[in-house]
Amino acid sequence: MSKFNYLRKIDCTEFIEKKGKLSYISWASAWELLKKECPDATYEHHEPVVYPSGEVMVSCTVTIDGLSHKMHLPVLNHQNKPIANPNVFQLNTSMQRCFAKAISMHGIGLYVYQGEDLPPSDPYDEVVKAVGDCVKFHEVINSLSEEEQNEAFNSAPEGEKTAFKTLWRNLLKEAEDLFETQVAHIKAAIDDDDGLKLTQVWDECSEYEQSIIRNRLTAQEKAKANQLKGRQ
Repeated sequence: MSKFNYLRKIDCTEFIEKKGKLSYISWASAWELLKKECPDATYEHHEPVVYPSGEVMVSCTVTIDGLSHKMHLPVLNHQNKPIANPNVFQLNTSMQRCFAKAISMHGIGLYVYQGEDLPPSDPYDEVVKAVGDCVKFHEVINSLSEEEQNEAFNSAPEGEKTAFKTLWRNLLKEAEDLFETQVAHIKAAIDDDDGLKLTQVWDECSEYEQSIIRNRLTAQEKAKANQLKGRQ
């Protein structure tokens, strides 16, 4: 049996961790498993590559019995999107994740990463799924980059583009009208010193709606709202 086939059959279940929908093995666990089987294994982190956008690519090479595998990984945020001008902590985190993936290329934990490189969902498809709910639609749009929004906005099939763009604008307006109404109710409760009314309005809002409301209140209004909620 080849070294790769032997290593890839090692059960890593107890070492698997989750980040959102993704599964991974920490670099420390992967290295421990590898060194138990291959004491002479070595690794090397390479100089990060900085792109004009400020985004950074790290890379790492792991060598076993003269066979080297080099892996690359962009520095990502908690949503697994590239970061411009990452700090040293973010850089170190990606270097160690890259290290674990380079180890997996020799077999250990490789099955954990299978499927991770599937094409990302199309922005248009994600937007269409949220069409039935104006708040969810607003949330999805708000989670997309400007480039992804433009791609989704212009990706409807021929013959449906005009209707889709009209629907897009109407759903966003519907959501904005709802947010403005909610903010007005919250501000009225604050002005009336009515903690009960404020709590009732607040509790009827989703977590995303609450985040929108908070962003539209002044610092003084937020402080007063917290005081009123604390009385209930």
